[in-house]
Amino acid sequence: MNKGPNLKNLNIKAMAAKFAKRFGKHVIFAAILAVLLVYLMMVFRINSLANADPGPDQEVVVTNSIPKVDPKAVSQIQSLEQNNTQVHALFEQARNNPFQE
Repeated sequence: MNKGPNLKNLNIKAMAAKFAKRFGKHVIFAAILAVLLVYLMMVFRINSLANADPGPDQEVVVTNSIPKVDPKAVSQIQSLEQNNTQVHALFEQARNNPFQE
């Protein structure tokens, strides 16, 4: 009659044990390989997004990064430094060691 697989004689536990015995030693390798593949896909995606050009609906804004200093403020600071000895010493100390807090 029907020559298909007989579900009554199919033993799932025995098949799972046979599969685990055969491929159990390769599980760590497969996990490492899967993590490396995900990492590789992320690197390629980041690279493609970093090199992408803006679309036609996106506006490119370029700002001038050179700071503007008010000439009046510069002259006031210079006159203050020349007139006050404490401020002159403070500026001199800041020039000698600019990274001191």
